[in-house]
Amino acid sequence: MKWKLLSLAVFCVLLLAVAFAGGQQNGKARDLSGLAAADTGVCYGLAALYPGDVGLGADSAVVFHDDFEVNALADLNQRWTYTGSDLNDGRLSLVADSIPGCPGRKSLKITIVKGKFDGGSVYKLLDKGYDRLYARFYCKFAPDAPYVHHFVHLGGKTSTAPYPEGAAGYRPNGYDRFSTSIDLRSGGANPPGAWIFYTYWCEMHSWQTPQGVSDGQDNAFYGNVFGPPVERPEQATRDQWQCVEIMIKMNSAPDKSDGEQAFWIDGRLVDRWAPGSHLGCWYSDRFREYGTDVYNLGGTVDSIPKPFEGFRWSRTPSLKINQLDMQYYLASIFENDVKPADSTIAYNSNMGRVEFDNVVLAKRYIGPLAETEWSRNDFDGDGKRSLGDVLRMVRLRAAYPEDMRTDYDGDGRLTLTDVLGLLLEVLKG
Repeated sequence: MKWKLLSLAVFCVLLLAVAFAGGQQNGKARDLSGLAAADTGVCYGLAALYPGDVGLGADSAVVFHDDFEVNALADLNQRWTYTGSDLNDGRLSLVADSIPGCPGRKSLKITIVKGKFDGGSVYKLLDKGYDRLYARFYCKFAPDAPYVHHFVHLGGKTSTAPYPEGAAGYRPNGYDRFSTSIDLRSGGANPPGAWIFYTYWCEMHSWQTPQGVSDGQDNAFYGNVFGPPVERPEQATRDQWQCVEIMIKMNSAPDKSDGEQAFWIDGRLVDRWAPGSHLGCWYSDRFREYGTDVYNLGGTVDSIPKPFEGFRWSRTPSLKINQLDMQYYLASIFENDVKPADSTIAYNSNMGRVEFDNVVLAKRYIGPLAETEWSRNDFDGDGKRSLGDVLRMVRLRAAYPEDMRTDYDGDGRLTLTDVLGLLLEVLKG
């Protein structure tokens, strides 16, 4: 009997090793067939430990939190470094609206008016920089919201200026700044657009030539786009709350290009860009994914598919992730009168409105707001712990390596010890 148990334990450990190797290979979600239906497609994080987000802000992994439950707009100055506008100009407002399942009663609304405001934001500069940071927020666009020009930014800078510093058209040098914006693309999508990344870093490519280098003219470098191809848009919604989470992981050394970025929508991993995560080639300012309609565009470039190399966010240890800009910017959309091809879609060409709520910055994956706390380590929901739970735990970690439900010992870290702990508990009966 002991030998059978020992053999089973060895088998589970080997299965875990295989799962870890597979799950970390490219950072993308894997098949979850055999897991409970409620688990499929959704990754749960720190928020699942705090139903309704109550107490989440006090978690040791959280570095900033705002649910906008304040008495007046002026109170934002106590939480944010810069509000981006005169608080009396009507651009920012507190409204009586909140996320379903959240005990809060308020959210922050940004209103943009053509010919009056081209954008608005609240900005946070952290006291220190981080090697990996997650930014999670909820947003709700107006029912007639237009397309979006630029949206929420996460990044780093060495300047101590207490406000966002834009440098559109210029490539960072690796010592000054980097940023990635969770943005929305109008091409192939309905308003407000399809979710993408719009990214500035020191090895970004230029739009001016097929080779991605500047031809000597001004404004050679605008943000490089990363995200699902045009033929598979990740459509943003209007008139309903949507959970958005982005992550940046710094490169491991100044001479390495092994940094990452990823984003989740409503707890589902949509795209992750890391070394080897995608296969394709660079053409102009876009990494064209092999097998998509936009892959072969011609020109004097090497179109043989190669693994994506990753990001060299920084050339110095002093430049790390330390800034968040909750921005809503519509200038180009209004100026160029961008409208959907389908004229029956409600579309406001003169005003844009969006609400933000439950903004969290954390050192670990946060995930969507939870209405109830999960039953820890009971992965099949049968009210007891068994070898089936161990196997499901392994498979869940392989598919979603950041899912906090696999934190068996509750120490905030996801390690081999968690699975071994659950296995020993089951074997002991």
